[in-house]
Amino acid sequence: MLSKNYSAIELTNPNYVPVIKDSDTFYGGSQMWFPADHWYSKDYIIHNYGCGTIATADLFLYLAQQKDALKSPATEIAFRGSNQVNYDNYDPYVRTINDQYTKTLRIIAVLGPKIASAINTYANSYGFEFQAFWKLKLTYYDMLDIMEEMLLQDIPVILSIGPNTPNLWGKKGIPFYKIREINYQESDLAPMENEEISKVIEPFETSEYEQPSENKESSVVKQPSNNKAPFVVNNPSEIKKPYYYKVSVQTVNSHYVTVTGIIKDAVAGRIMLCISSWGQQYYINYEEYRDYIDSTSGTYTSSIVQIKK
Repeated sequence: MLSKNYSAIELTNPNYVPVIKDSDTFYGGSQMWFPADHWYSKDYIIHNYGCGTIATADLFLYLAQQKDALKSPATEIAFRGSNQVNYDNYDPYVRTINDQYTKTLRIIAVLGPKIASAINTYANSYGFEFQAFWKLKLTYYDMLDIMEEMLLQDIPVILSIGPNTPNLWGKKGIPFYKIREINYQESDLAPMENEEISKVIEPFETSEYEQPSENKESSVVKQPSNNKAPFVVNNPSEIKKPYYYKVSVQTVNSHYVTVTGIIKDAVAGRIMLCISSWGQQYYINYEEYRDYIDSTSGTYTSSIVQIKK
């Protein structure tokens, strides 16, 4: 049971969209799985600018996994008669979503209004009763309220970390974190039996991080394609040991992620967004994200796709 100072709103499936690739299970898909060998190819475009397409494709898969009525001929490309997604089927599925709906462009990628339009076109094609909107000028609390409402309805939230504005090629961004449990010897665990203490989040540790390579044509910071799926905590509310957040990717901008949970910790004084990006589970400090919007980006490009049933 969670302490009174800690609460989490999460999707029903803590594993989000499990994609099985090379005997590893990933937390959603990754644009890095598409080759970037040929500059003129669609694969190159998806690899470098396809994060919005991945977020949209994974959204459709998650909804279909939770409710059979939301399965479609498109999602069947990924499922192939099961409710499991293997990479060999995920690859052609993403290509289909890109060709028919998101139509990722070089440099421009997929703008927020286009993602909302793609979702609506998809819903209309199969008679699904939900509608998407790209939200502009959202305040701190309005954005948080919409995300909570969507998660409570078991709908993932596509969130944009927009570019620097007006310097679109600027390098400022926000960090992505990973949860790291603190492992003590048995003799050290006795003082931590009190549940209130065991839930405390330690201060941010920023001395070590994994810095992915950066695409020279874009300010998007990319996750290495050869990186194995690491240890992740799929359900933060089930953590029993003390833990802390460690920086895993130092600077990210011009990138879409999918919010799968919101964690509020009154003791630590933080709101953390659990996200899917590059096939992995990360965490964003909501305060840092909103500060980035106010100081460097803007509410037009750093926003969310709201989906209403």
